[in-house]
Amino acid sequence: MNISQSAKRTALFIGLLAGISLYAGAQSVVLQMGASVPVNSPWDLGMKKLAAEWSRLSNGRVKLVFQKSVANASQDEIIQKLNFSLDGALLETSGLFYLDKDLFMLAMPSVIRNDAEFAAAIKAIRPIIQQKIGAKYEVLNIGQGGWVYLFSNKALVKPADLVDMRIGVNRDQDILIKQLQGIGTRTVKSDSASFLLQFNSNAIDVAYTSPLLVATLWSQLKRSVTHISAFRLSPFFGAIVFNKRAWDRVPADLKPALQAASDRITLEIAADAIKLETDAIATMKKQGLLVPSLTEAEHKAWNELFTGPKMKVLMAEWFSPDFVRIVYQAVENERK
Repeated sequence: MNISQSAKRTALFIGLLAGISLYAGAQSVVLQMGASVPVNSPWDLGMKKLAAEWSRLSNGRVKLVFQKSVANASQDEIIQKLNFSLDGALLETSGLFYLDKDLFMLAMPSVIRNDAEFAAAIKAIRPIIQQKIGAKYEVLNIGQGGWVYLFSNKALVKPADLVDMRIGVNRDQDILIKQLQGIGTRTVKSDSASFLLQFNSNAIDVAYTSPLLVATLWSQLKRSVTHISAFRLSPFFGAIVFNKRAWDRVPADLKPALQAASDRITLEIAADAIKLETDAIATMKKQGLLVPSLTEAEHKAWNELFTGPKMKVLMAEWFSPDFVRIVYQAVENERK
């Protein structure tokens, strides 16, 4: 073999390697996602939009695929799969509690009272959450999905009206159960699948839940549920979460654009969910749902019930003291 032939073969070999390298670099990263949300809801449509946007921004290099097998799974089941077969998930409030119980402080009654306070609290706690669970999970966004109210079979005007009433609470939310028991209610373990039967059989008097859930069952509930609280108890929120090994597969040069798209779409989901919630409440009110009139003093009394000095002591016992301090500081700064 002469030098010219050897050089040609070497050049061909190098070109082949370069081609293989280029081909490998262009391979798609397919991320298996879990989301247990109602079909055509803001969350369902938002996640589909996110998938399309990520595919567009990455020229098809990053694809989100939603597993139908988890469409009706519990939050606990989704998190178990997130550690094995799933790469990412849309988790709601109770699911995030499984990742880090401190996040549930944001869902405690009256801690956060409006959209601006929620945004301020999320901004303040992001570095802490990253530090606490960042070795295992990547939390892309924590977004609002509406608000939780009290639905009841009588008017709740002052805190004393809640004493001795039977309130349905998610069976996994022990911290909330302890708080409600501490203010004099009788808690009954409940969930979205059972509270309809519990209300209609007089097993509970009050539900701590989302208007969107009540609205979907309103034709069956309106004889038993007569009132909605005049105040919002806490935000309902969720997050887009990936396990670390999956997020590390995403090309670093694409991550800033994908994160920005996720931030934007999370805000859009929140706006759509809150509008849907407002419309649902208006519709139920037209069909007989009552909202009691509260004075400023009565509003203050409800907030004091849930966040007064005694409750602040308990918060510091239930959640990490630094987390509690940072959340309270963020919302207090927003209220000034």
